[in-house]
Amino acid sequence: MSVPTQEEIRRIEEDIIAQGWTRQFTTFPVRVREYIELYESAGLEVRVENWALTADADPSCNDCALIGIMRTIFTRKKGDNG
Repeated sequence: MSVPTQEEIRRIEEDIIAQGWTRQFTTFPVRVREYIELYESAGLEVRVENWALTADADPSCNDCALIGIMRTIFTRKKGDNG
């Protein structure tokens, strides 16, 4: 599976947000389970994408986003399908 370009990621993210999701942040994969559990315990749906924007497009990201190791977490209220 190929890594999407930053422009493709922007378009995908716009579609995800249009479906009612809110982008929370980008993190290392080892922390994802912890955040999923936290958000689900708050009654939210959680979506994790295997990509991140570059530091230029998103200041919360750094160079490791460029090599495809980061994960971006989105949440929305249960049943809120945009």
